[in-house]
Amino acid sequence: MLHALVEKTKYIAFTLRFSILSIFVTFFLIAMITLILFTYNRFTDSMAMISFNLMKQVSSTAFHQIENEMRHTELKCKSAAHLFAENVINTDKLSSVLDYITNFMQNEQPLFPSVQSVFWGDEFGSFVMSEKQKNGTIASEMIDRSIMPPRRILINRDRFGNVIKTEVSNDLSYDPRVRPWYKAAKHFQHETWLDVYPYRITRYLGISVATPVYKGKGQLNGVINFNVRLDYLRHLIGNIHLSKHGVIFIVTTNGEVLAYPHLEQYQNTSLIKVDALSEEPWVVESFNYYKQTGNREFRFKYGNDLYLATYQPVSHYGSTTWLIGAVAPVNDFTGTLHQTQILTALVSLVILLLGITFVSYLITAVVRPLKKITHEIGKIKNFELNDSDPINSRIKEVSYIAEALYAMKKGLRSFQKYVPATLVRQLIESGEDARVGGVKKPIAILFSDIANFTTITEQIEPELLTRHICEYFDELSSIIITARGTIDKYIGDAIMAFWGAPLPEEFPERQAAIAAIHCVKRLRELNIKWAAEGKPVLNTRIGIHVGDAIVGNLGSTERLNYTAIGDSINIASRLESINKIYGTQIIISDTVYHAIRDQFPTRMLDCVTLKGKSEHRYIYELMADDRQQLNFDIDRYNQIFASAFKAYQSQVWDEAIQLFQECLLVYPDDSVAQLFIRRCEKFKLNPLSEPWKGVWAISEK
Repeated sequence: MLHALVEKTKYIAFTLRFSILSIFVTFFLIAMITLILFTYNRFTDSMAMISFNLMKQVSSTAFHQIENEMRHTELKCKSAAHLFAENVINTDKLSSVLDYITNFMQNEQPLFPSVQSVFWGDEFGSFVMSEKQKNGTIASEMIDRSIMPPRRILINRDRFGNVIKTEVSNDLSYDPRVRPWYKAAKHFQHETWLDVYPYRITRYLGISVATPVYKGKGQLNGVINFNVRLDYLRHLIGNIHLSKHGVIFIVTTNGEVLAYPHLEQYQNTSLIKVDALSEEPWVVESFNYYKQTGNREFRFKYGNDLYLATYQPVSHYGSTTWLIGAVAPVNDFTGTLHQTQILTALVSLVILLLGITFVSYLITAVVRPLKKITHEIGKIKNFELNDSDPINSRIKEVSYIAEALYAMKKGLRSFQKYVPATLVRQLIESGEDARVGGVKKPIAILFSDIANFTTITEQIEPELLTRHICEYFDELSSIIITARGTIDKYIGDAIMAFWGAPLPEEFPERQAAIAAIHCVKRLRELNIKWAAEGKPVLNTRIGIHVGDAIVGNLGSTERLNYTAIGDSINIASRLESINKIYGTQIIISDTVYHAIRDQFPTRMLDCVTLKGKSEHRYIYELMADDRQQLNFDIDRYNQIFASAFKAYQSQVWDEAIQLFQECLLVYPDDSVAQLFIRRCEKFKLNPLSEPWKGVWAISEK
């Protein structure tokens, strides 16, 4: 009997209304309960992971700032030692040394704010010092023991370097040769970071990097010393926000606090220990836990609260290792989210009740037009695209589906004449009908071409070349499409793409720039793979321009091509081709440059007239999507290049050559500066006979 009942239930049919409502309620309840249980169980670990990542990012920020400051200080100290050793600064003339370090404190110290003072001492016991005061003035001191009688001069300067007071003293009690910084550099015979010690005059705690300077045959001449006060490190980490109750601090592995927010300890005789941080004992607990376990990130409980902690080692400065610690209560990150989770559960229940009522009402309106929609879908499946009456419904979702079906049939009927599938999809989305004609609109155009492709075709079998170039097109086309570009055509080994049609694009120049940079990056990766596989590498050159073009359908009634034509297209093509002149990969026009210069690192290349054009324009190179990816100071380079180009346009050839050579010092691999040096040298030998405004006429396409 039971078996018969089961068999009978197999043939029971339910109404669509009942089925949809039952499925909706069942799946909604299952999904809601599953989601609440899952998020509850995973919530703590997930939030801890997110919180740890946030803390690590903040710690990394502090780490990089401190490392940069210390490394810059060390490099500046080594640089000064080199100048002294090479006798660029005559150390026998203490006034020259004083001028150098005073000039550093006045002009360069703002670039190295961690450096509060610079010392020089030599084997005679002579001493030169300049120190930046809190009010911006500069205090200098010079003890000259190389003359008889020895003398000590104290000089005070205002923030502009003007001497406001000079005092001569007979107090010669200070001898740099017995100071820790001098003895350490002399002992280790190379640049040396000292442990924390109190400075002689201010009694501030700080650290120093000292570098010995030798004469010929290894004879010690003296020691140059750069001082970094610890209160600057406290100010540095005090500006980094972790969370409402979280703190970031710097501590040694021995438990000495180097920098802690709002902690004044820098005129003490020694550093405060972590154990003395009684107002925030959970920080002490975190450090003790770190020392016991060695874990760099962990959770721990103190009192009734759960805390997160990370410790990141910094390079050795002195004899001990520094740690950047970050400690914060978990509730700083998860308190609001816990409340949100409870609120979500309550809202879900309300939505379920409302959903049952609303879905029940919708089912009636949905069922009636669904049959028509199913019928139309079947016709589209068979590509029966003949026109039919629109399907009407009072339910928005059903109405949207019906309208979408009607628009899709209309679009497919019109754009089945187009070959590129991605273009057809875009045109359907835009709602345009396929007809001959076009409109004038601003677009960003990108042209790419493979360098030396003719040579490559002679070195590889046609079948292999076809597969190779197809892989190249696949990779670059995918990047362009991802950046919302429209690929117009493939011309041999070249690609033409544009942004702003058929779909509007708010920032077409930016999208074109992103696509170009990603294409170059991806091609570098592919070339490594291709080289390992024995395939020829492909180096692409790209030109980008933005301007008005006629965009629309060109062709016959039987076959249409959605494309763009106009002078802007030719300019983009010319820009791509002249990469070979400047040894660059991505050249952009001045119009593109003005649109993206604040978002991408760029540099000016030249002022040119392109082949077939009468007006001149400035052209630029798009370098990368982030200045951190460059291996040179592009701001410094652009500043020097601007001066060099001005001299070049003014026909002051020697000055231009000198400045372009300075560009090469900043960017040794620069082919553009080398090109301009050759031009200047040519013009020096063959002076111009006609008026010239520094515009280079390009005769190549």
